[in-house]
Amino acid sequence: MVNPFSKKIIAVIGLLLVIGTARASTSADLVLKNGSIYTLDKATPWVEAVAVRDGKYVAVGSIEKIAEWIDESTTVIDLEGAMAMPGINDVHQHPLDGGYEVLFECHFPPQSDFNAILEAVSDCAQKSQPGDWIIGGAWSSQHLERLASLDALAALDKVSEGHPVFLRDDTFHNRWVNTEVLKRAEITTNTKDPAGGVIVKDTKTGKPTGLFKEFPSFLSIEAIIPARQADRMQAAAAEAIRLNNALGITGIQDAYSSEQYLKSWRSLDQNGRLSAWLVASLPVAPGKNPNERFGEALVTTREEFRTAHLRPDFVKLFLDGVPPARTAFFLHPYLPDEEHGSDFHGLANYDIDELSRILKHYRQLGLKVKLHATGDASVRLALDAIEQVQESNSTQESIFHIAHASFIAAEDIPRFKALNVTADLSPMLWFPTGLWYATVAVLGEERATRFWPVRDLLDSDVMVAGGSDWPAGQPTSSPWIGIEGLVTRRNPLGEVPGELWSQQSIKLAEALRLYTLDSARAMGLGEVTGSITVGKSADLIVLDRNLFEIPVEQIHNTEVTQIYFQGQLLNTHD
Repeated sequence: MVNPFSKKIIAVIGLLLVIGTARASTSADLVLKNGSIYTLDKATPWVEAVAVRDGKYVAVGSIEKIAEWIDESTTVIDLEGAMAMPGINDVHQHPLDGGYEVLFECHFPPQSDFNAILEAVSDCAQKSQPGDWIIGGAWSSQHLERLASLDALAALDKVSEGHPVFLRDDTFHNRWVNTEVLKRAEITTNTKDPAGGVIVKDTKTGKPTGLFKEFPSFLSIEAIIPARQADRMQAAAAEAIRLNNALGITGIQDAYSSEQYLKSWRSLDQNGRLSAWLVASLPVAPGKNPNERFGEALVTTREEFRTAHLRPDFVKLFLDGVPPARTAFFLHPYLPDEEHGSDFHGLANYDIDELSRILKHYRQLGLKVKLHATGDASVRLALDAIEQVQESNSTQESIFHIAHASFIAAEDIPRFKALNVTADLSPMLWFPTGLWYATVAVLGEERATRFWPVRDLLDSDVMVAGGSDWPAGQPTSSPWIGIEGLVTRRNPLGEVPGELWSQQSIKLAEALRLYTLDSARAMGLGEVTGSITVGKSADLIVLDRNLFEIPVEQIHNTEVTQIYFQGQLLNTHD
């Protein structure tokens, strides 16, 4: 029997426990205060402070409001008036390729002229061990005509010092190799073009020049390149995330996630080193490793790769190639040339019936779909197929991305909204670059200028998401270059003068939304991240300048001084 005194003690202890629980439930792990915090939340677009608990925002608002969440256990950071905003979400990257190139391959910028490419190869050859392959890039698409010659092949052979050389272009769709590679791959005058690819040959002798257009043409070569080792892949994955984090990126869609890449991301997360949301796009077609699963074999086992931060929720299809190589599919013909004549439109990799069947199949398996389409005819093909699938698979969620969509017929722009299709506008080439000049060479300036109709898409209320396509297109995934270019339509780095279709420029607030909240929604992360909103992951970056208070031409110089992922301050130094 409990005496009255004991009852009082029990009651007091119970009250203390209640008070302690109440205090604990209203205290934050982290408070950031005294900042200009741009939330991307329409209800409260600017706030002074945020409170974070268990990796999520628990309060957003004034300094006075957030003060209620502070106790002796709370870490309090004074932002001293600095601008903060949600972490960037990059909807289109190849991060493992980027990290691997930086660490282990022969890397040179796409601005390199022909002689600079040869010098880079020569330097890499001198540093290589006997038997090593020299693999790297990126050469500019402007060099396509120059590389389609036996003279260029001879020049590459001269600096290779006997090593096999395999170099990619700035679009990632084309390769240039030396004679040693041609010998090892047994590619000769008699080798026929594979479906969907071109082995470029000398027009007089029929000998292969070492230039290959589109993936099917060089898959046989990739099959004989020594496989990337698991430890190097882990190092590349970690480096890719570090580089992205340092630029303020906390969400990434890997636009092509082979089985080896999925294993690398899974391992990185299991080791506590994946400090970003990673949405994977599984290949429908076979890749360079014949031993890797792809298509349905990979899709039906995708849950074995899912982790806290890795989401294998998309598949990836290529509907066409790229304009400079004349492998993109257009409604109107390319400029005439000796190889293709005067009525060549490019080719699609699928017809409407086959594409519709594939889309319907993967939707029934619960996958979202990212479709590579650069020419206006392939964009229309994608929309036509989606329209057929949507009739039997209607949904309010945007489950289809048309990636790049760099050329869109005016009458097709409203169809994106009608079909709830996301325009994945990457890479960040909505300003003049060498790749654009290479496009001018095959389409003419008038057509090539109508490149990336971002303003028209936003005015049609289309979901637009932004990315970098790193390491294709640009040697960095910096969103600040992309954001400035969206606003100015000029090259932020000053590498190419002039503007590209200035009527398609958008406002800074629109560009920031495109790179944060809208990209998160497109990736299926809209309820998780993308805005500073109570209940969402505390993915926040602090900048060295207020983007709304500086000349827009300075945005590309923005540096991230602090980056938080799930409320944890990241160290992005080497």
